[in-house]
Amino acid sequence: MRIISGNRRGLKLIAPKGLDTRPTEDRVKESVFNILGQNFFDVTVLDLFCGSGANGIEFLSRGADRAYFVDKSKEAIDCVKKNLDKAKLNDQAIVMEDHLNQALKKLDVKFDYIYMDPPFERRDLYKKAFKLIRENKILKPDGKLIVEYNTDKPLIIGEGFVEIKNKKYGNTSISICGWDENESNICG
Repeated sequence: MRIISGNRRGLKLIAPKGLDTRPTEDRVKESVFNILGQNFFDVTVLDLFCGSGANGIEFLSRGADRAYFVDKSKEAIDCVKKNLDKAKLNDQAIVMEDHLNQALKKLDVKFDYIYMDPPFERRDLYKKAFKLIRENKILKPDGKLIVEYNTDKPLIIGEGFVEIKNKKYGNTSISICGWDENESNICG
């Protein structure tokens, strides 16, 4: 697992030990960033269910100002901290070891991008995360929600969101979502 592009390109990252962490494959990550574009300067991102933190670190490497990393696992959070140390990006990162509900309620930030990659088998977390992102209004009106999920189990897009793009990569699918038109006015 490595950083694909930006000022930390090629940096190898570690994954949490003893967890069923499923790091995003390089080809999937590269495709996601090709879809999103090249300009990530002056953006704030949330790496939700962050595991190793690789997705948030990729955003930082490509110019994002700040990344927030949320995971309930101590092992994952320890891994994120080690990867941030290795990348020398601690000053641009906020790391939170917390459950989804508590973490999203504590955040007083609106994000340009939220990368959501819960464990594939925890289908309940997708629905819950969509709901909490909407209720807590943490995605900017023109923000994008990137959702990684198992291709075999179709993603149900949460209320208030629309799917902008969907790509399949074997067992992994990516859905890029934004607010539907009515919600972006409410959440602005």
